[in-house]
Amino acid sequence: MALRKMRINLLRLTFIPVIFLAVFARPSWLPNENVFTDFIMELGGYLFLLAGLMIRIWCIFYIGNRKSKELVTEGPYSICRNPLYVGTFLLAIGVGLSFASPFMVLSVLVIVVPVHVITARMEETNLGTLFGEEYRMYKRKVDRFWPNFSNYTSPETLSVNVHSIRRIFFDTAGVLLLPWIEDWLELLREQGIIPVLWHSPF
Repeated sequence: MALRKMRINLLRLTFIPVIFLAVFARPSWLPNENVFTDFIMELGGYLFLLAGLMIRIWCIFYIGNRKSKELVTEGPYSICRNPLYVGTFLLAIGVGLSFASPFMVLSVLVIVVPVHVITARMEETNLGTLFGEEYRMYKRKVDRFWPNFSNYTSPETLSVNVHSIRRIFFDTAGVLLLPWIEDWLELLREQGIIPVLWHSPF
């Protein structure tokens, strides 16, 4: 729980410049002048957002309210050790593409990836202490982030935590609103209500 709170607080702090970019910056190549490029980037953003959300929802069915209480090694956790974070990485790419800005993609990844890699390593130490040799065997078999689908195993039935499902539902609703938020921000910039304070290089 302490690691999760630390990760959330770090993300909140480091996302301040990303919020600035989203609200007050535009890419210097002005993608709206190229409708096809704009469409492809936004479509890619949707696909990455949906992929990230699907992975995270899948994970919640297995890990919801069990994290650090028991060693979860089935479902997405049989493919890689941190599938929730893989879903977050895909969401980060989707956010950047939704804003039609490669620079935004790079900025979000520069923030999200290091924070989650550091957190994953700290969690590994904690899980090694909690579960000992059982976790070390799991760690040797399953990669931290890179998926190995040949490892996949899953029980026929699952016990699902309702609170976790409710939380991921609200997270999903928030993420799916991002493309519409970007459209509203663009409209407000075009109307001169929100100033463009900086043009990103790409």
